[in-house]
Amino acid sequence: MSDINALDLLDSSIDELADLERFTPIPAGTHKLRLEWSFPEHDTQVVVQLKLTVVETLEMANSSELVPEPGKSGNIRFPLQMKDGSPIMSQKTGKPMTMGQGQLKEVVAVLQPTFGGGTLREVIDNSQGAEVVATLKVRASKDDPDVKFNELKAILVE
Repeated sequence: MSDINALDLLDSSIDELADLERFTPIPAGTHKLRLEWSFPEHDTQVVVQLKLTVVETLEMANSSELVPEPGKSGNIRFPLQMKDGSPIMSQKTGKPMTMGQGQLKEVVAVLQPTFGGGTLREVIDNSQGAEVVATLKVRASKDDPDVKFNELKAILVE
């Protein structure tokens, strides 16, 4: 077997290079979504992540946007606390930031009556792979208005 020269790629045409993949959120609207929970590794924070995968689009918020294909996905991250157990502190105000905990609580409160569980972990485990109807909006990052994220406006278990 011969060695491939790593610099051979430099002899390619521009068209042969891969395109830059950009994250695009699920368009705003009401969608039937599959839930997939994970606990991504983070250097300093405890984070719960909810992957939302489109099963079906029920209504678009903007009729001029393209309806997402089934399988399109987006993530919502819930930063809960620092790994040492202390709260995440706002760099601007110096006060604890509880937004991630509050958002997770709102989602789990809707799921708990259907899927049961006495703890967050039990509700998350019990709802893994569940299908829900959710209304999403798209918001811009505070740090970079060109970066867009999904935000849950409402969630319903059918």
